[in-house]
Amino acid sequence: MTSMTRAALVGAAVLAIASPVAAQSFPLACAQRDAQLVTQIERHGVAQDVPGEILFEAFWTVKRARDACSEGRVTAGLALYDSIFKTSLAGLAEVR
Repeated sequence: MTSMTRAALVGAAVLAIASPVAAQSFPLACAQRDAQLVTQIERHGVAQDVPGEILFEAFWTVKRARDACSEGRVTAGLALYDSIFKTSLAGLAEVR
């Protein structure tokens, strides 16, 4: 595992711990999109087919999307989730 990939995975863990969200206040659409994208990003981390810097950027975008959803800005949050594959991971994978 490269040091950048390791750093991206550690960053993801920190984000997950640092941004706890009460399940009852987090919109379902955001939770579904979050789980879907985090799974895709983790797969890229394990496969080491994407540079660590790009994965790190993708995880920060996930954090910004989570923050928007937590603040009730669901449309903005979903747009941020969607932007991950349009910018950070453009052309590397499809959202399933």
